[in-house]
Amino acid sequence: MSYARIKSIVVCVLLVFALTVPALAQGDVIKIGLISSLTGSVSTYGQSVRNAVTMAVDDINASGGILGRQISLIILDDKGDGTEAAQAARRLIDRENVALILGPVITPSVMAVAPICQAAGVPMLTPTGTGDQITTVGDFIFRGAYKDSFQGRIMAQFAAENLGLKEAAIIYDVANDYSVGLRNAFKTTFEELGGKIIAEESYSTGDTDFSAQLTSLAMRNPQALFIPDYYSTAGPILMQARLMGMDAVMLGVDGWDSPDLSALAGGFEEGGYIVNHYSGDVDSPVTQGFIAQYTAAFGQAPDALAALAYDGVMIVTKALEAAGSTDPEALKQALGTVEAIEGATGTIKMDPEGTPIKSAVILKITNGKWELVDRIDPIGR
Repeated sequence: MSYARIKSIVVCVLLVFALTVPALAQGDVIKIGLISSLTGSVSTYGQSVRNAVTMAVDDINASGGILGRQISLIILDDKGDGTEAAQAARRLIDRENVALILGPVITPSVMAVAPICQAAGVPMLTPTGTGDQITTVGDFIFRGAYKDSFQGRIMAQFAAENLGLKEAAIIYDVANDYSVGLRNAFKTTFEELGGKIIAEESYSTGDTDFSAQLTSLAMRNPQALFIPDYYSTAGPILMQARLMGMDAVMLGVDGWDSPDLSALAGGFEEGGYIVNHYSGDVDSPVTQGFIAQYTAAFGQAPDALAALAYDGVMIVTKALEAAGSTDPEALKQALGTVEAIEGATGTIKMDPEGTPIKSAVILKITNGKWELVDRIDPIGR
């Protein structure tokens, strides 16, 4: 038999082998994209998310990966901007051929990316996006955090029932869906419980001087002031409100949770309350193990964004295992049905709508630290 003939047979055999051996045995990777806000006005969020995701992925890869395959994580910065987020999504889908996208971090960026993922049939899970409308984009879109309507309602209930407040004022960003959604949920629930919103003022994203709005609110002397926004804006509002003598109880949301809040608020965040996804005071082996590992790795305690990001990887891991592959349809189905996930924020069950069912916490800042005040189960959500 000629050399050419033997070579032809060998090539054919190798080709048949390559086509018939499962991808799993060929040692390929599972490519996952992460879109995070590493720079920009909410950079502490994005850095926390990146840190927790890389930590979780490193642990998974060190223990053998998922389905016998290593995770290849591709991280892109959206700078907290929707246009940048959309461009990052296009690159991850068109050039990197990722199986799934984690992120983005904040609701406006999520809403820029979700339609792209839905149209491409690529599953997306934002670990931290809370806007109610996120999962309405389509059946490939999931989240690892509860909805704004849930946390807005919880804060209103806490204000009315636990703090006994009868009146409140609101200052919110009229140009940010996150802030508007929280304002709507808080106002509706507070009024349903017999409370009265005696004044409201609005501003637009990027504003830094809130003196006119706060002066108007202070004239009404509200018992409480609800500030549904990110730390980068809530901090200056808190400082300006206290400096002009407003002594209302300050009520906030998960967006306040950042190590930069105190510097931006000048310490005037002291005594304020927020509803959040996670507390380091929860006595859970998973939570405490996560805190210890993150602190050792990054030199500071994790915030709620880090905890949510870690749990996002846990949700994706469980879904990939349940799906048995990276097939988009199988992965989509699994992401809406996995349950009994023991995460840093608690025990998680995903619902088909794409939202986790889990607890929320109320925190109060005392002596510069967030302390656990209450824990609320999502009954009736």
